[in-house]
Amino acid sequence: MEASFRILDFLNFRRFINKIDIRSKIFDLSDESDYEFVEAPQLNIYQKLTLCELIQLRDLVNGTHFAIELNSMLHELLYQESELV
Repeated sequence: MEASFRILDFLNFRRFINKIDIRSKIFDLSDESDYEFVEAPQLNIYQKLTLCELIQLRDLVNGTHFAIELNSMLHELLYQESELV
């Protein structure tokens, strides 16, 4: 699956993914807790993910958020340095 997000849509999607209580799903023995329905309506994404896929998606989304924040911080620092020169 490949998706392009606007930054606000991405932040909302990240918030949605991080709100899912994976720990309770792991200890829940019912069949319904083995899957989670993930959606991003603005991109027409509707996926039924296993817990393993959900954990991987959460890692991917949080890693992407870290990269965006790091990139933003580096741009700010480089811009400040160019003003001082």
